[in-house]
Amino acid sequence: MKNIQINFSIIVPVYNVEKYVKKSLDSIYKAADNDCEIIIVNDGSKDKSLRIVEDYIKKIDNKILKKQTKLINVEENKGLANTKNIGIENSRGRFISFVDSDDTIDENFYNDARKYLDDYDIIIYDMYADYEGHPEYNHIIHVKREDIKGSDSAKFIHGAMQGSSSNKIIKRELYKYKFPFGKEYEDVAVTPFVLIDSKKIKYIQNPYYKYLQRKTSIVGKNKWDEAYYKICENINNAFLNIEEKNFNKYIDIINEFYFYRIIDSFDFSLKNNKKNIKKIVKEFIDKNNYVINKIYDYLESGKKLPVKLTENQKRFEKKLFKYLYLGDYKGCIKLLKMRRWLNYFRGILGSIKHLIKSIFGGPYYA
Repeated sequence: MKNIQINFSIIVPVYNVEKYVKKSLDSIYKAADNDCEIIIVNDGSKDKSLRIVEDYIKKIDNKILKKQTKLINVEENKGLANTKNIGIENSRGRFISFVDSDDTIDENFYNDARKYLDDYDIIIYDMYADYEGHPEYNHIIHVKREDIKGSDSAKFIHGAMQGSSSNKIIKRELYKYKFPFGKEYEDVAVTPFVLIDSKKIKYIQNPYYKYLQRKTSIVGKNKWDEAYYKICENINNAFLNIEEKNFNKYIDIINEFYFYRIIDSFDFSLKNNKKNIKKIVKEFIDKNNYVINKIYDYLESGKKLPVKLTENQKRFEKKLFKYLYLGDYKGCIKLLKMRRWLNYFRGILGSIKHLIKSIFGGPYYA
């Protein structure tokens, strides 16, 4: 036993999952081998989850894995971030793997990763989204759809599941950041930074992680614009713990979550939650103050916006971030409304041009 090297610390947060936890554990122990330790953190479950886990551990056949299974019981529910931090603190493996207790993994999840442990910092798999009660929506979530060459870790920031820690096996020493206590979307305050810090990433195009989309899950309960604002708040708070000189190192995170998404998110809120748009923008300014100031300084120093944005989007965002920097929520809202009207009239103009061409002829109707 003393000579066994622990390659994988598998951390399983548990909270009120009596319906799912046995199936999840079945998949984990089927995938695990003697170089794995399993750390199950019960976060004050009020249902039968703890009892199910205790009974499950008693029945484990593999004596080595049984001895390398640790159950940590937190009396009071403190949230997913806290369970993950506890799991890392109690781990001793070379790599960390998180498996949510309502999800499952393929039996080859760790076996396929073993050959890359000495040469890579992170192994990433695709995910399979499993919609509870709606199998017609099930699909594979690809991290990237094109081949990734070299070790440019920033390329993974723009993938479909860049914030998730579940489809990634990550070198333990890269977890220099704490998951934010009591926050939803806690992964996004850690995983993108870890990706940037890594030197070499292996991407395996297999959907080995089955991600259950429950109706009552955090993801299921939040509208996508509401989720966006919570994610940005987490990222802003993460930057507070990073030295200012390293801001440019993580600019890809700013690009992905602020520059690429802010227009659509604000526009969605303006359209679907117009009564609360004043509160939404004011809270965004208050909860993202540090990043907003850094972005403003970044742009004022002559740095360019990402090339993926159109010229119109670049002009709009320069104005928007100036208003946000000044705390002028009224100016922000006015700018957003103006953009909606301009897009509306552009749409009408485009329809008129299309109609004229269809009547009088043109390059598309010759």
